[in-house]
Amino acid sequence: MRIGRLGRALLGLAGLVALSACDPAAIGGGSPSRARFDVAGATVTIAAPPGWCIDPSTARKSADGAFVLLTDCALLGKPGTTVGSRGMALTASISDGSLLAAEGDADALADFQDFAASRAGRTALGRSGQASQVRVLATRSSGGVYYVLVEDRGKLPIAGLDRQFWRAFLDVNGRTVALSSLGFTGESDAQASLNELATFAKWIQAANPA
Repeated sequence: MRIGRLGRALLGLAGLVALSACDPAAIGGGSPSRARFDVAGATVTIAAPPGWCIDPSTARKSADGAFVLLTDCALLGKPGTTVGSRGMALTASISDGSLLAAEGDADALADFQDFAASRAGRTALGRSGQASQVRVLATRSSGGVYYVLVEDRGKLPIAGLDRQFWRAFLDVNGRTVALSSLGFTGESDAQASLNELATFAKWIQAANPA
């Protein structure tokens, strides 16, 4: 089973969980809807879709990556907003290394599928860290973004989290950006999560023109 450059880049994202223990990061961007990070010499802007705001208290950064969480703007007390019913939050992680590197799209997709099926891939894609408890239910790609539907039956870091969730991966300025939906059981559904992630990915791509 081949892992390839894509798998190696995604493995780097697994280590970003440790960022939660790092000092909070000062984020640029100038508004609640944007955060700008320098990761290993490349600038990546995380841009929130309408109605979503970046929670600056969640921003974390290390030498090799960054992390931030987005939530309903109303929950952060932003003027002129009303509480919505999204039932989820979104996360964005940035790591050193490119998804595509020197490979073409077809090779990268094959690498993605192989990586997701591997033990290392299941460990990285799940939330429990227990590969035996993680299943990959679906993979797809669209518009330069790779999506994976994950089921994790292991011990989750927060009680009540959905055991099925979507992740999305894209290449931005030579860095790997991973997006994830974070919902609680009964408050969101898989299709809504996928739609939000797809919109989120498009906003990030638009904010980081090639």
